[in-house]
Amino acid sequence: MQLYVGPMNHVSIRDLQKLSAETIGALPGPTAVKSGDRTVGLLVPLKAADPDRLAAVLARAEALAKGRDAAVDDAALALFSQVDPVDWSVDAVRALTAEST
Repeated sequence: MQLYVGPMNHVSIRDLQKLSAETIGALPGPTAVKSGDRTVGLLVPLKAADPDRLAAVLARAEALAKGRDAAVDDAALALFSQVDPVDWSVDAVRALTAEST
């Protein structure tokens, strides 16, 4: 199916059920799903991350995290909501992903 993404960059709700995975993956980015004139959803194609860019972002995040105090950050966040108790450090995530493979 040819998908027409016009200047408004949307897909009708009727056309949504006809889209293939390849067509969705080829979308240029997040695309509104409309029913008539009303936006009822957002279709977001998932793209594979560029490994080099991902590594650069991770290196920057690690460098920035070295100057932070996790306990102080958690205390500040606790004023707004419950703090996620999971250890999301790079080492913990690597250990977790190694366990699942």
